[in-house]
Amino acid sequence: MSLIPLPLWLPLSVAACVLLVLAAVGWLWRSALRVPTGSRDGRNMRSMAAIASAGLLLWLAYGLFKGYGALWQADALMLMAQASLLVQIPLIIAAVAWIATLLLGRVMAMHKNSHKD
Repeated sequence: MSLIPLPLWLPLSVAACVLLVLAAVGWLWRSALRVPTGSRDGRNMRSMAAIASAGLLLWLAYGLFKGYGALWQADALMLMAQASLLVQIPLIIAAVAWIATLLLGRVMAMHKNSHKD
């Protein structure tokens, strides 16, 4: 992080957090949209994806509020002292989002495969 200018540390950390969670939402919708709309499970998959997307976006908002709340008013010295936190916050928030996404993707795959028999 020493190569990145100090005023960019916080925006880059927030951008990484948002992009990682949005990638998880995209991955979830990708697996949900693989099922044709007219099939028996199409509506269920899309409703599960919509509910999970809302939950992931709420998790993102909560994580941004709790993780970055004190850092918005921080001066340069505080940001330098919390540099490791600026790396850890996006990883923690994204890890929880990706775990939920992968588990729900697995549930969708099992649900889809149970009706093929």
